[in-house]
Amino acid sequence: MLNFAPTEEQEEIRNLAQSLASEQLRPRARDAEKRGDISPELMQTLAQTGLTTPFPEAYGGSGPIEALTYTFIAEELGFGDGGLAMNIIGSLMGPLTVALAGDEHQQKHYIPQFCDQHQGYLQRGSLAFAERSGGYNLADIHTTLRLQGEHCLINGTKRDVIHGQQSNLRVVLARVEGTTGPDGLRAVVVPTSLKGLSIKSDELKLGLAAAPSAVFIFEHASVSGTYVLGKPGNGGAIRAATLYQLLRAGVACGMARAALEYARDYARGRYAFGRPIASYQGIAFIVAEMAMKLDAARLLLWRAAQSWDQAENGHEGYHTYVREAEVAQYQAVKIAKSATLDAIQILGGAGFLQDHPVEMWARNAAAME
Repeated sequence: MLNFAPTEEQEEIRNLAQSLASEQLRPRARDAEKRGDISPELMQTLAQTGLTTPFPEAYGGSGPIEALTYTFIAEELGFGDGGLAMNIIGSLMGPLTVALAGDEHQQKHYIPQFCDQHQGYLQRGSLAFAERSGGYNLADIHTTLRLQGEHCLINGTKRDVIHGQQSNLRVVLARVEGTTGPDGLRAVVVPTSLKGLSIKSDELKLGLAAAPSAVFIFEHASVSGTYVLGKPGNGGAIRAATLYQLLRAGVACGMARAALEYARDYARGRYAFGRPIASYQGIAFIVAEMAMKLDAARLLLWRAAQSWDQAENGHEGYHTYVREAEVAQYQAVKIAKSATLDAIQILGGAGFLQDHPVEMWARNAAAME
């Protein structure tokens, strides 16, 4: 029987993330949206907790954290603010992909800069996953990687690459030309200057404005084979991609929970005809359905994260956790979109005002697609 009860250590980590989300992320969300990025001061605060350096201690990190634990963290960050949460998660995925897919030499080369006690919090990573023709699913990755001797050619387009413009470590997910299915996926580090790659910043974003993103366009971009992470068949690219799905799902659950609690509290304090509007069935049923769907999505996420962790220990292959991660991500984003829109409905006209954060949350949830 599955048991998702957090351990004492996991509960402490979750409480720390919850405190940071409530005291640091939520109050700065509007400012971050206006400036289009997270502040260095906030990144430094997060780095001091160790939550943004889940890398081997040998490279200066705080030690790797299980996927289940990090979904707890991701939900709390998403509860604080989805835009800032995706800013943080998006930056982590570059070095995390190296940690999961790269060999020892590549890890030693790329990871320590993110763990530096003085300048590490200023480093940005990025993982190019989604493409114009699809979403955040492995089957939608069509960017190709053609192996030519000691070099590789990359062709394709990547969208919504968080920190893609200013990243210190750019990693792209591509499919070896002529392959189908997850087995053909590889992760490739993109050099700072690469002929055949054009990068365009996303401007005037409707949602997730606090997480700056860009579009990558590869046209016969040639890279040395040394930039391809790990060896063929090591499964590291699959694990990195599915971990990103799990963390995105965690952020989405946090968004939904924030909307649920805010709308519930508003309905309890807003009176109509002498009664709190929460006492009317038309409102109470909406809130109850939000809570029910959130619990269902969260359980799917926890099961997928547990499968990811167990597969790392050799208990099962990747097929199970790939399927579960994609289902969990789909349901979590779906409930985030519906819950934030329901919150606006409960607030009525006030839901469209910037006096309340739900309109921002709805835009952020819509941008998770």
